[in-house]
Amino acid sequence: MTHKLIHQLNVTRHGRGAIPVLMVHGFGCDQTAWSRLLPLLENDFHLVLFDLPGFGAADPAAFDPRRHGDPAGHAEDVAALCEELKLEGAMMVGHSIGGTIGMMASLLRPGTFHKLCLICSSARYLDEPPHYRGGFSETELDGLMQLMEQNYLDWAGTLSTVALGDAGTPNHRQDLQQRLLAVAPEVLRALARSIFYGDTRHLLPRVTTPSVVVQTAHDAIVPMEAAGYLAETLPDGDLVVMQTAGHYPQLTDPETLAWVLRGCLTVSDR
Repeated sequence: MTHKLIHQLNVTRHGRGAIPVLMVHGFGCDQTAWSRLLPLLENDFHLVLFDLPGFGAADPAAFDPRRHGDPAGHAEDVAALCEELKLEGAMMVGHSIGGTIGMMASLLRPGTFHKLCLICSSARYLDEPPHYRGGFSETELDGLMQLMEQNYLDWAGTLSTVALGDAGTPNHRQDLQQRLLAVAPEVLRALARSIFYGDTRHLLPRVTTPSVVVQTAHDAIVPMEAAGYLAETLPDGDLVVMQTAGHYPQLTDPETLAWVLRGCLTVSDR
């Protein structure tokens, strides 16, 4: 039997632990974004990494501009990949939109995950005053999207600086900027618009898998109000706050993130 997606999405496995953990990278990255975290988790978990279509070393033929301009298309692929991998009762660690994609995949294939760990994820980035704060006004998002269209290099530099915040050293900012620039603009533009203007709040009440929202204390992309909303609206959700800054803790503070994940990724029932 040929496992098509396993090869197309460049699946790699790491670690000696018995607990399988599917790790879903976030926007503008690929599975190498987890590289600083892997040595800190390999003794405890069996880590399954892959690249979403259009990112990293995924087969270019796997990318469909129509389907993969929306997180829902990626979620369908993740659910299908879990079917190929025969994952049952596994853990899911997803960063930012990767967490949302993993959560959506859990709805498409019930029983796949025993727990969801959503790192700096959000159900809605656009503010809806006075009842919801997503972190961005429509004017701010319009400006960000316009910069992305007009000057991709400047957009990548601006987003890297803002996203990393006080946690970003010059090396961190260069690293993230290069990651963003490594992805073809036609891959990121449609997906960025779908993510930043999208809304997955209506899906949250349907998620029955126990979930942990892991949020940094200072994140310019996802404010604490949005993280709190996510944790409170998920039927079985908890919020864990890391006393660190930035939207990419796997790049800037992998030690603290690993410590948090080891506490979250348990197999005991809640």
